[in-house]
Amino acid sequence: MRKLAAILLIFCLTLPLVFAADVEDLLGPEEEKEIPTRYIYFGATPIKDALTAKSQAPETILKQATDTTMKKEEYPYTIEKTEIKIIKFRCDDKMGICGYWVEATRGGREVQTNSPIWISPPPYEVVISEVYDSKVNENVVTIKEDPKLAVERVLQGYVDRQPLGEATVGTKE
Repeated sequence: MRKLAAILLIFCLTLPLVFAADVEDLLGPEEEKEIPTRYIYFGATPIKDALTAKSQAPETILKQATDTTMKKEEYPYTIEKTEIKIIKFRCDDKMGICGYWVEATRGGREVQTNSPIWISPPPYEVVISEVYDSKVNENVVTIKEDPKLAVERVLQGYVDRQPLGEATVGTKE
């Protein structure tokens, strides 16, 4: 009888502890305060200024900036430090988007891309660095306007998410 009473006593004392641990898991840790982020632009910001001035529709401004930058390249060209080759590109004036025909490999094997890859809206900003400043408890993000590099990073992300396999081309134009 004493053993049964001792077991019941231990069980009754540990049950609230186990229950309390489960409740804490359900509620999660104390809410953390969000760390403020400060954005700094590196270099000139003509695209951002044009978007702020609202002289034209945003998609038109972004399309023109991308079109101007990408027309300076000689096609096909390989994105530096990657296995991605941009064969050609075209921007659609009506929709304000740009499409890219790419060929990509991963470890010497073809990546299953589906060209053209349409990007809307055309990207123009690139994160150069992101640093936590512990003295003032804030994240400092440095951004640069560079439509070409922004497009290359978007295409790199796209290719990285695709499986290996035969590429397809939807439109040849």
